[in-house]
Amino acid sequence: MRTPASRVSSARKKGPSCSPRKSNTDSTRRVEFTDICISIFGWPSRGGVIILNDATHVDFAFLGLSTTNPPPKKRPSSSTRTTASQDGGEESRSRSASAGVVVVADGMDEASQPVEEERKEQQQQEHHASENEEEDTLCQRLLILGAKLWDSEKRYQFVDHFAAGIQPFVEDVEEGRVAEPTLRERRWVKVGWENNVTGGGGGCGGNGGFWILDCDTNWPGIIEEDNLVPADAARVKLAKTMEERCEILKGLGAMFYDGLEDYESESTFLKAWDWKWEGEIGAL
Repeated sequence: MRTPASRVSSARKKGPSCSPRKSNTDSTRRVEFTDICISIFGWPSRGGVIILNDATHVDFAFLGLSTTNPPPKKRPSSSTRTTASQDGGEESRSRSASAGVVVVADGMDEASQPVEEERKEQQQQEHHASENEEEDTLCQRLLILGAKLWDSEKRYQFVDHFAAGIQPFVEDVEEGRVAEPTLRERRWVKVGWENNVTGGGGGCGGNGGFWILDCDTNWPGIIEEDNLVPADAARVKLAKTMEERCEILKGLGAMFYDGLEDYESESTFLKAWDWKWEGEIGAL
């Protein structure tokens, strides 16, 4: 049964935000810190943004990301590197042209230039596809850790402010100006993988079974009053390894599944990569 926002106490409604400091979308962002949490970003080729909030050492290890030197940005794309190189070349050719000099690459006649340009363009497309595949693999690993696939960063920031109980955002939902958070957007999800495969290995997920704790949050408009985030949920942060996380989740009442193929619930984004091509309230 849904609890109206007016029945949620002010103490429960107000709180710090995990939302990024930047309001503009930066699709090169990887890891960001606020005063209360660490967020890891993934940018799937299908659109939207995947965000894992409250990330810990265990998550970084699973994803193969450094904890001593967390990457603030994802690696520069080949197109960015190529553009910089091309800009330098264009500048050189421009200077030569102004001096009345015809520039031809070493060992290449003018007739061969179109073929060489086509070859370079094909290589660039192949590099871009490879980079998309690498980013998509990271995105899939984020999802199976309990991350959420948001329609956009703007939608994420709105929901985050709503969750913190900031009154104008709550009123926007109550008065129907903005869609209320969906079931999946609301959820608090933590996952522990047995026989963990750390980042850099093949595939996108862990091997073997996993433990998952999937709860409703105490945001305005509670849906499942008998399935709220445990009062001692912060214990999950104490885990130094994925094995310890599994033990802690077990103690908090998590459910065990032999593998992703046995997990049928759509109340989380855990298997969203297999079926989700549209946003929660709009396009990705």
